[in-house]
Formats: sequence, C-alpha cells, structure tokens
Amino acid sequence: MTADINAPDIITLKIVSDPKNVSPLGEAINALCLYATNSEVYAHDIQLAVVEALNNVILHAYKSQKGNEIIVKWIQSTGCLNIEIIDYGISMTALPVAALPEIDAEGGRGWWIINACVDEYYYKAVEYVERERVCTPSSSDSDVFHNSLLKSSRNTLTLIKYFQQVA
Repeated sequence: MTADINAPDIITLKIVSDPKNVSPLGEAINALCLYATNSEVYAHDIQLAVVEALNNVILHAYKSQKGNEIIVKWIQSTGCLNIEIIDYGISMTALPVAALPEIDAEGGRGWWIINACVDEYYYKAVEYVERERVCTPSSSDSDVFHNSLLKSSRNTLTLIKYFQQVA
C-alpha cells in the first residue's frame, strides 16, 4: 500500500463529556493548528471555536451528563483546516443564530464566538433506529425474544478555517 501525498492529514482525538477534559483538548487543537498554519491568531481562533462547541455539546447534547463520548477530528488539506466535533447526544433541530446577544443576557454567545472564529461551519445530524433483540430463557419457550427500539443520532459539527500555505 502506498501513501497518497495529496490526501488530507487526519488526527482523531476522543474525550468523555466532562468539562475538565475541554481545556486539554483545546490545547492539543491549538498546537495542531499552530503547526499547520504557522499562525498564532488562527490557532487561537480555532481553539476558541472548538472549546465553545465542546462546551455546547456537554451542556446541550449531553445535558451536562459526564461520561459520554465526544470525538474531535482535525483534518488538514492544502490551505484548509476542518475540525469535526462528533457526539451521540440530543441533536439540534436548527443552528442557533450567530448574533451577539444583549450585554446582560445570560447565554447565547457561543454561536456568535464560533461564527467569528471560523470561515464556515455546518452541522449534520444522522438519526437512525436500532433494534435490540434480547433473548431470555423461559420455562415454556427458549426462543422468546424481547424487542426494543433505540433511537440514536450521530451529530457532527464541522468548523472550517482557510489559511495561506507557508513555503
């Protein structure tokens, strides 16, 4: 097998949904982005957007419940960084407005910050139904299955930042 020199570089990081894991992952993203772009400003902007997005996942998708998986993929291609943040929590039905809220508002700044830090972003929710079949021993019939339906989703927020290649 030969490597494709034109293929994007991909690094996958995983954490569990706990606020204490957000800062170290943000630092790792900063280092990767600094390496790719050679720009402290771009690296900081992307780190800030990722930290805001991770906090939103923990707070809203997982309802502050600890221990759920969050996957972050750092993808570098020529002149472009994509950061995919993947969770399996509650899906958004629409993207929040990326407008700066009133100064005394309790929240709502996260999407404004994300929008200000990256060039583009989009959100994809893939919902599916999984059927689980559990067989239990029974005195009358050993082939009795209890069916249950589990609704799940895979949510992906993709953050995109363009940069000039350094020779």
